[in-house]
Amino acid sequence: MRGGAPPAVLAGALFIMAAVAYAEPPDLPLGQQVYQAHCAICHGERGDGQGHAAHHFSTPPRDLTSGRYKFRSTGSGQLPTDADLRRTIVMGVPGTGMVPQNQLSDAQVRAVIDFLKSLSPRFASSPPPKPLAIPAPPPRTPEAIARGRKVYDKGECQECHGKEARGDGPSAKDLKIKPSDLTRRPLKGGPTPRDIVRSILTGLDGTPMPSYHLILDDDELWDLAYYMDSLGGPPVLTEDERAGWHVVRMHQRR
Repeated sequence: MRGGAPPAVLAGALFIMAAVAYAEPPDLPLGQQVYQAHCAICHGERGDGQGHAAHHFSTPPRDLTSGRYKFRSTGSGQLPTDADLRRTIVMGVPGTGMVPQNQLSDAQVRAVIDFLKSLSPRFASSPPPKPLAIPAPPPRTPEAIARGRKVYDKGECQECHGKEARGDGPSAKDLKIKPSDLTRRPLKGGPTPRDIVRSILTGLDGTPMPSYHLILDDDELWDLAYYMDSLGGPPVLTEDERAGWHVVRMHQRR
């Protein structure tokens, strides 16, 4: 073929142009409407965490203007992906006042994600976030759980979470944000070992929980997650979660 680009290159370019041309622009008016109807009561009209119902919770609603999120699939200090925000909105944060908003349509979720991102300048000034790869899980065995106990010691988890993982380690008394009792359920980051691996890998921004990315090996991450998962009992409804459902019910009656 003389002159011009190869057909495969032209096809790829046309595909990209079509994707750009037909990409849905952010529907901020709809997102703001969804936010005001379902989120502002706790997170505040301006997203600063100072909503009318904020005083009901022992753990305050997140200040969305900071652009700092605990539960992400991205590295420490990085922004969450849209998929992270979707997971938090739809599934909620177990054990907290952030109860699931799974009644929202896909269009409403997409729109409110775009609106949430407009509340913090970090989203406009930062490159698109990239999730950290979660390694494939090895088999869950009694031996893996036993190794996980050793990884717990290796990672010095007991310094904050305590020897028996009840959140009462030597440093706990000096921390403004208290370490989680890892024997209680539900865990805020999610109920599965994969969720636990994600939390260990990424850390929880805004808390003393650091990232163990590049500190623990892949198998160690999973062994530790299996050990932590083995500590839990049945889920218990927390006071914050109870308050969250109460706020939802009262807000719906307006």
